Amino acid sequence: MKLNAEVDTATAAHYRVRSYPTVLVLRSDGVEIDRVVGYYRAPDFMEQVEDYLDGRNTLASMAAAESTQGSDPAFLAKLADRFFEHALYQDARTRYLRLLALDPANKSGLVDDALMSLARMSRKDKDYTAARKYAQKVLDRYPDSDNMKSAFLEVGINWKRSGDLAKALKVFVDYARKFPEDEDAPYAREQADTLAVKLGHTISVPRSLTGHTL
Repeated sequence: MKLNAEVDTATAAHYRVRSYPTVLVLRSDGVEIDRVVGYYRAPDFMEQVEDYLDGRNTLASMAAAESTQGSDPAFLAKLADRFFEHALYQDARTRYLRLLALDPANKSGLVDDALMSLARMSRKDKDYTAARKYAQKVLDRYPDSDNMKSAFLEVGINWKRSGDLAKALKVFVDYARKFPEDEDAPYAREQADTLAVKLGHTISVPRSLTGHTL
């Protein structure tokens, strides 16, 4: 069955669907076995669903294994991600924070990912101050992280969501100037354009390394 979760909001709320696409694997009585969130290649998708139907790698089975594997950063990160996918944010947050405490030096390479997940969860919960805090930690602690640019934008997004348009504008302008050729630079410029109009500011942002400006 295919549903538009933005139309059938009651069903989406019942199953805590907060991300799209989400594919629910249900029993005949409607009880959820597990879910697949995001896009996957067909073989990978089928493997996940078959695992769920056989009781493997489900959230329930992973939660049951936490007592013996909960000190392994990789397991803890995966479990936190599964709670996140199920929109069980408090359970996810607890595991992400435990991962941060378990691996303060980020030897696992998973702490910056956890911080970004904490930022996104906080934004979904409209806690924009916390979302900025977690994203800023990525910038401060792990400037060479693959998540650095995402964290940069996350800070700007949450300044905007919290209503501080001037600070949001500065972030988006800074991003467009520092990374003019980045795939997200057009988004940053668009945000800067919109905010500048709202604030009545005149800005100059490089369109590309060729020197064209806005």
